[in-house]
Amino acid sequence: MTSPRATFDYKLQMLSGFNASAFEPFFSNLPVDPYIQGQFRRRRFSRFNGAPENLHRLEHKYFVQSAKVNQLAGGIKRDFPELEDSLVEVEEFQTLVAAFIDFSKIDPMVTEMGIHQIRIVASKSEQGEPAPEGIHQDGFDFVGIFCIKRDGISGGETHLYRAKDQPPIFDKVLVPGEFVMVNDRELFHYASAVAPTGDTQGVRDVFVFTA
Repeated sequence: MTSPRATFDYKLQMLSGFNASAFEPFFSNLPVDPYIQGQFRRRRFSRFNGAPENLHRLEHKYFVQSAKVNQLAGGIKRDFPELEDSLVEVEEFQTLVAAFIDFSKIDPMVTEMGIHQIRIVASKSEQGEPAPEGIHQDGFDFVGIFCIKRDGISGGETHLYRAKDQPPIFDKVLVPGEFVMVNDRELFHYASAVAPTGDTQGVRDVFVFTA
């Protein structure tokens, strides 16, 4: 079957009536990403297909990107812990999946959806880097970036580019409940560094969907 092709560059949407606090227990116990230097990124990753309310978890496998799209970690077999079963059952999570399917127009019964759960932690001793690989593509047709939480931070602005050497065509701090759907074949994306606004740690929580 031919993979889908986006007919848009990007779409920005706010989910109405979205209860972001439902995700807090699942982000507070994320394990540290061992594939980058530092302790600022926590991460899980799973692959699914199926309807939002009846997702089928696909077999666990390494997450691998080519060096062409990820100059920092390309070619590395990254083995991330799976998303928790209890998270997949949360109604708000299923709302995210439904939004991704609706905006991308994929057939979820046959198309693999990758879902990354990521927390970026910023502290006085270490700023957070949502995109340590720099301006990049992920190597898919669609990328959906869903903001779940921003607390005690500045920065973390999402940028979209037509080319790495051109100014961004989109730059915005996504707020909880807001998401941007990106045509990953046409655009590059990046998120700026995150710094704490106080003396304690700040966090930026997102889900990144790919298909």
